Amino acid sequence: MEAAVILAKCPKKKKLYGIRVQKMSDGDWWRTWAFPVDEKRAHKEGYDTTKVQGSLYYTKEYKGCPYCEAKSFVQCSGCFKIFCWNGEEQMTCPWCNGKLGSIVTTTEKFHVSGGDI
Repeated sequence: MEAAVILAKCPKKKKLYGIRVQKMSDGDWWRTWAFPVDEKRAHKEGYDTTKVQGSLYYTKEYKGCPYCEAKSFVQCSGCFKIFCWNGEEQMTCPWCNGKLGSIVTTTEKFHVSGGDI
């Protein structure tokens, strides 16, 4: 079984969290659980270098963001990092403070790379 942890931020609390993802036999990635994590630990564990490409569905056990409980997320078009999405039409990225404009489509397919925290 292949598993990894990707990083996300909660725009409501401006806090970092890890999402454990598991690659299933069909090649898709599934989000299994999420947990609060600080920047030092994320860097020490190598979460900031994780690379995942493909679908990022969630299991029925997945409770979402540990801060706002969002199960969906969006990817910033500027820094390409992910963060919680609760159906808002316009958002500001909690990573780079870039304005995303109107969010008109969502997807489950992503190319996520840890990068700098």
